[in-house]
Amino acid sequence: MFRLSFAALFLIFSHTASLAAETYTQLTLNDAIKIGLNNNVQQRISLQAAAIAESQYQEALSAHWPTVSLQVSAIRMDQDPTFTYPQTNIPLGALGAALTQLLPPGLSIPSSIDVPKQKIKLMDRDTATATLQMMMPLYTGGKITSIVNQANLGKEIAQEEYHRSTLQVVRDVKRYYYAVKLTHGLSELAHDTVETLGSTRDLTKSMYEGGSGTINKLDYLKTEMAVNYAKSLETEFLAKEKSATAALNFAMGLPWNSTIALAEGDYPKSSNEPAFDSLMAQAQQFNPDMSIIKLAVKVADERFNEAKSAYYPQVALTGNVRHIENSYDGGLVNEDNKNSWTIGVVMSMPIFDFGKTSHHVNSAKLQRSQMSETQLLVEQGLAAQLKNLFIGLDASNQQIALSEKTVEFSRDYERLTNQAYQIGASKPEDIIQASIYSAVVEGSYLKALHDSANNMAEIEYFIGAQLPEQP
Repeated sequence: MFRLSFAALFLIFSHTASLAAETYTQLTLNDAIKIGLNNNVQQRISLQAAAIAESQYQEALSAHWPTVSLQVSAIRMDQDPTFTYPQTNIPLGALGAALTQLLPPGLSIPSSIDVPKQKIKLMDRDTATATLQMMMPLYTGGKITSIVNQANLGKEIAQEEYHRSTLQVVRDVKRYYYAVKLTHGLSELAHDTVETLGSTRDLTKSMYEGGSGTINKLDYLKTEMAVNYAKSLETEFLAKEKSATAALNFAMGLPWNSTIALAEGDYPKSSNEPAFDSLMAQAQQFNPDMSIIKLAVKVADERFNEAKSAYYPQVALTGNVRHIENSYDGGLVNEDNKNSWTIGVVMSMPIFDFGKTSHHVNSAKLQRSQMSETQLLVEQGLAAQLKNLFIGLDASNQQIALSEKTVEFSRDYERLTNQAYQIGASKPEDIIQASIYSAVVEGSYLKALHDSANNMAEIEYFIGAQLPEQP
């Protein structure tokens, strides 16, 4: 699993987004990748997502521990609260008879006493209350555990997304670096062709104007048209080189007006052609999309467990400490009642909810099944993409082997045709054909080198690892 250090987080977050124009005259592929990883905005976004996922995980962990809250209130009622004691009659019974015996003859105690209606003040209308409350979950049917597990899986998904963004930066930089290299090579090839055909045109023109019997105006016009066609190709390749350079600037996170010149060097070549089964095994283990979908299946499992927890009781330990401040010394706010505390256990048990819980559980179960099918689809798609890249890599490597020999033949053919033309043993169209044929063969060779390296970069992105290169 890909991990981030706090030092890496600090370095990338401290990197400024706005950069001045820069110049690189000998830019290597490794340097371009390093620059791209340092400057890429998507990297910083992925880092922020990873930091958010870490905070959410810590937030979920806090559910295991008690929560303590303080509530303070100050209220004023429209009037002092009172209690009305109703009028009542209190019988004296035996007590009245006993007291009557103690009195002189002729006097007696009534058998009952009438108590009039009374209004009793309970407290002043101004009251301040401070309550410290505590609640700690004791049993939630596995709900908290499922939520914590989901948050932890979310953190791992964020790490994989950061890994994916890193692989994307490396792939994009390689892709545009190779594009610049290819278009630059084609531009130079077109320029050399223009030079060769230009020399042929000048020689043909001098022979035609000199009254050569073997050269006519038609021959001269053929060479002139060939030169102009080669110049148009050179212009086209130069424009494509500028576009590829602009794309490389963007992939590296450089300003649009930066100047780039690639260092001389060959395309990377695999030390040996990897086996497809080996590539697929690596992709299953290291491909971030594959890892993300596997983690997503686990998240669906935990959501199913969370939904099932609604079938079970929720048990919590609760307690509170309360202080009441009121200027009245009697009634409800006497010295015994101003400070109090309570502690207890609370249980909530679902009895009937019109099928809400069962439908929720069933939805989570279906989503889990859907995610498992999605994983299978991703695996099949990954295998198909890798197979296509593997075929393309094999085809371009075969094209390279064939083109290397053909390039040598075409150069000899062009050289001998030039020599034959100078002694009058060939026609201008032979020179044109040899030059164009040589340019086409060398262009195909350059494209085969580019396709091979580009396929390697794509394969490395899908398997999440770098293929070994030739020493």
